[in-house]
Amino acid sequence: MNRLMLMMALLLAVFAFGCGEQGENPAPAEGGEEGTEADGGDNAAEPAGDISFEYTPPEVGQWIAYGVEGEEGEFKLSIVAEEEGALWYQIEVEGEAVAQVLVDPALLDQLIALSGDYMDEFVADPVAFVEAYMPENGNVMENDEYVENMMLALRAIKKVKINDGTQLMLLDMAGVPEMVEQMLAENPDLLGQGMQMNPGQEEEMSEFLAELEQAQFTAEEVEVDGLQCMRFTATHDEKGTLEAVVSPELPIVPLMEARVIPMDPEEEGGAIMVTGYGYEGAENLMTGEPDQVIPVAMMLQGMASQFQNQGAAIQ
Repeated sequence: MNRLMLMMALLLAVFAFGCGEQGENPAPAEGGEEGTEADGGDNAAEPAGDISFEYTPPEVGQWIAYGVEGEEGEFKLSIVAEEEGALWYQIEVEGEAVAQVLVDPALLDQLIALSGDYMDEFVADPVAFVEAYMPENGNVMENDEYVENMMLALRAIKKVKINDGTQLMLLDMAGVPEMVEQMLAENPDLLGQGMQMNPGQEEEMSEFLAELEQAQFTAEEVEVDGLQCMRFTATHDEKGTLEAVVSPELPIVPLMEARVIPMDPEEEGGAIMVTGYGYEGAENLMTGEPDQVIPVAMMLQGMASQFQNQGAAIQ
């Protein structure tokens, strides 16, 4: 991955869910309810001082689809059902549902609020942000805050359905956060094992940080296809530009478009963008009973016992 793409990944990680408090479900843009396409047109405004904004509350029926510029096919995310207060998010690739994830919306709200704080922190000092959350040795598990957020995300996921083309599997996540916490308490280095960078990667990270320090970051309000958006731009005089456009009016994911424009035309660039979205009409493509139910906590318990036995044998 070239460093411009790495910078784009970082910008998306910080901004894609960087929102403030929930707002009212907005009226869809003209034609948006049944698949409005985003053409990228906009009217730039003055740079905004407050970059936090509201987002569309998740509800059953919402959907949003993305495509890659110059390529066929699309990726689609939708909310297709509710179960005991949690929401089933469906993932489709090329029109086929490959997975569904049951998410606790209250815990998801907490994660979104946290990402808004990280967005503000990143904009204030991008280099300090990366140094704080991505240590030079590459072991993010050394950051207690990262681990806490990971556990919050793990608690938000209640069940997972996977269609591997031959059968429908249900992964029951009940007890998994408690099991992981227990495993970490018994072996604090468990998640950090194998995450160290090799010397080449560490050098690349240092160069990336140097380039990040030289980049200019801006945030401004724009309008795209009648939607109010915020455009975040990172520009490096030698490497190029990347942009992420987000809108609180989009359902599920506020990302409207992300684009990489290298300074060198021979380097890899490209864009991902919304190809359609709607506030209702999502179709549940996994309505049948699962062929197999897997209690993930029991599986982890078995793995933990195996590691303990291997450790005892080595000693």
